[in-house]
Amino acid sequence: MRGLFLQGGGAKGAFQAGAVYAFYEKGINFKVISGTSIGAINGYYIYTGNIEEMKNLYINENKIKVPEYLHKVVENDYVINEMKKLQVKRESIKSFYVNYTEVNKGELKEKIVDVDKLDREKAVNCVKYSSLLPYIGPSKINDFNDLVKNFDSKEVFEKFKDLVVNGEYDGYNLDGGILNNNLLSPFMEENLDKIYLLPLSNSFEVPDYLYNKYNDENIVVVKRNKAFRPEDTLNFNIDFLRNLFYEGYYEGKKCIH
Repeated sequence: MRGLFLQGGGAKGAFQAGAVYAFYEKGINFKVISGTSIGAINGYYIYTGNIEEMKNLYINENKIKVPEYLHKVVENDYVINEMKKLQVKRESIKSFYVNYTEVNKGELKEKIVDVDKLDREKAVNCVKYSSLLPYIGPSKINDFNDLVKNFDSKEVFEKFKDLVVNGEYDGYNLDGGILNNNLLSPFMEENLDKIYLLPLSNSFEVPDYLYNKYNDENIVVVKRNKAFRPEDTLNFNIDFLRNLFYEGYYEGKKCIH
């Protein structure tokens, strides 16, 4: 049995999708998936057996829409609505874990759920929460390209934490990566022959605790050869997405034994 880890990272998720597409071309399937943010979205496409549709999300024009107005969050309805249209072609997946951040009384709490145990509406909602980034800035977006160039997730999260303490996000369920962008703990509860890790953070390292159960022979890490830039997180330009998808595809093929 194989496991698949899909880290969060916004538009950088195109790289993950490309690698996963290469795996499925070679008949590599997964029993357990964990995903955060865009990783949860990619994971849902895999979980429901819609690999071609996942590919189309990144390589076809106008599949991913850029919002004109933002208020407190970077709305993701454009992709969630696409997910709701998917036919469920169930794969033989045992568990699909996603995490999101619950905000209550000025405090943040991580929630981890196995969406395989939920009905479809609740499952989609959990994926929506996991990929809902907080937004700090003007409501009207005059030039999304400027927003992309100036985006720095660390700076946004620091300002966000101040607003949380003041209660301005109470009642929201938000991006899982705010508290934990390395949802690897589920693999410690599973007995897997091999786990494939698809990180999107330049600084990602396999955590020591994972080696208490796995070793270098059954951990496969698929990473981009060059570093991502901070602004890549919100770069939904179709050419960027398409190129990144194929980068992931060829890196994924290299890791197939």
